Amino acid sequence: MLKISEDQIQKTVMEWVRFQPGLGSVVFHIPNQGKRSMRYGKGLKDMGMRPGVSDLFIARPSGQYHGAWIELKSSTGRVSPEQKLFLSDMGKEGYFTAICWSIEETIDTIKRYLDAL
Repeated sequence: MLKISEDQIQKTVMEWVRFQPGLGSVVFHIPNQGKRSMRYGKGLKDMGMRPGVSDLFIARPSGQYHGAWIELKSSTGRVSPEQKLFLSDMGKEGYFTAICWSIEETIDTIKRYLDAL
């Protein structure tokens, strides 16, 4: 089985998104990962950065949902407690949430969400 990184999953999914009419402007990544100095990290936290925020957001309502938060993982990735909490919080607020483990699963999830599941 070919191992694909989370970054490659995200880049490939976003390439697909850009070719879908009207989706490129409503699907986006929120950069929340990466190593930072303590000072820079504190500054980001003071400005509202929250650990665990999902990789992709779809800013379009569909069916009963206000929008969608999608967490991407490679086949060997793990979901952190902060990510689980974020998805739970967003679900309680009326957003669709999902964890996807491949390019195909992510694209299928986006299609199903936009078709109101």
